[in-house]
Amino acid sequence: MSETEPDSTPKIIIKKDGPYKVVGKVPFIKLTQVCSEFGEPLEWKFLGDQTPDGNSYILCRCGKSATYPFCDGSHTEGFDGTETARTDRASLRVFTYRGPGLTVKKDSMLCMQSGFCVLRDTSVSELTYGSIDPAKRDRAIKMVHDCPSNSLTCRLPEDPEHDLEPDLPMQIAETIEITSYGPIRAPLFVMGYLPIERADGVPFLPLNRVALCTCGSSHNKPLCDGTHRLTQEAALRRQARLNKQ
Repeated sequence: MSETEPDSTPKIIIKKDGPYKVVGKVPFIKLTQVCSEFGEPLEWKFLGDQTPDGNSYILCRCGKSATYPFCDGSHTEGFDGTETARTDRASLRVFTYRGPGLTVKKDSMLCMQSGFCVLRDTSVSELTYGSIDPAKRDRAIKMVHDCPSNSLTCRLPEDPEHDLEPDLPMQIAETIEITSYGPIRAPLFVMGYLPIERADGVPFLPLNRVALCTCGSSHNKPLCDGTHRLTQEAALRRQARLNKQ
């Protein structure tokens, strides 16, 4: 769904109790998780470009659109899109893991449990504590950079005042997560410090990685809090039980 928009500055404008309006010809791609044989997310895989023609397009926020990931107006049927996430991203729930070669911080208020940071044999905290080993340090950094919500950030000892961030283009990705019951819809992965503007016009602090809710049920709107996984996995489990009957 596209429409004419005179403002050419790339940004996302959140509509009150409505969709995400993307202006400025922002690329829109599709990514899926690639998992290990044990179902552990290891990396993102590019599935293709789906950028609409024109200067702007409208993305679903309520999760009910028949033309998902694009909006079809279903939000007008009672969607409550009240935004409660802090625009300054300040948090009182930050955990710090300090290792000899890397420091990682986890903001639990931004965590939406994408799964990249904890594997069967290790975790981002364990790798950070062992970061005197370059291989462990690099593996921890990759876990941090694959986190779509910016819950995880890291810094090197030689530059302790600045986060080490991947060089991401300014774009938006529809994402697919892989569960033991099958693939599910996941949040929009917003990259490259793309500005996001609340419905009342207040801007969010720009970040390199942001996960925006697309199921309509997050308790930290417009940010994703992982609720989509609970609801969609429950539906897949029910379907699996019905298939066995």
